[in-house]
Amino acid sequence: MGESIRVVLVDDHRILREGVRRLLSEWPGAPAIEVAGEADSGNEAVPLLQRLAPEVAVIDLALPGLGGVEVCRLARGMGIRVVVLSMHASVEHVRQARGAGAGAYVVKGAGTAELADAIRQVASGREGPFPETGPDPLALLTAREREVLIEVARGRTNRAIARALGISAHTVNTHRTHLMDKLEVHDAIALARLAVRAGLLPS
Repeated sequence: MGESIRVVLVDDHRILREGVRRLLSEWPGAPAIEVAGEADSGNEAVPLLQRLAPEVAVIDLALPGLGGVEVCRLARGMGIRVVVLSMHASVEHVRQARGAGAGAYVVKGAGTAELADAIRQVASGREGPFPETGPDPLALLTAREREVLIEVARGRTNRAIARALGISAHTVNTHRTHLMDKLEVHDAIALARLAVRAGLLPS
């Protein structure tokens, strides 16, 4: 690492990128942080990361086109360290980011100091901060229950879910009952909201 840390920002909100770039360039401390490039989608980010080869990529998880988790994974494959900058802090989002090789996770709305510190930590090869999360309610679910939860959240009927998963409609209904008991919700709408908050499917 040279006198400064070269960073690429990947976020689909231009105003956020401009603000982050300005704040990081002015933030005191060493080494300095230089924003070498920006991308507003996952598809734009990958060739930019290949071309610029920054020390760190700061990546939002909610990207149009190629998703942020996959961009994290590809960046790590290039030897680029990753800081996730996301508005979501659910257990599922954090788990996905860790699984994709992120070295730190900063929630949007945090101070510039936290983001700058995270960038410097991962650039030096250390793990940066991750949000503290409570127990994962989805950890109670079986793999089949998780599949049924996703299908319920998509608004599919028991019969459609049964066809998709190769099980009976009666079995689907049993899984629905278990899901509501384990997750302490009482209808399909509440199940869908929980699945969205957990990052299992887009809102």
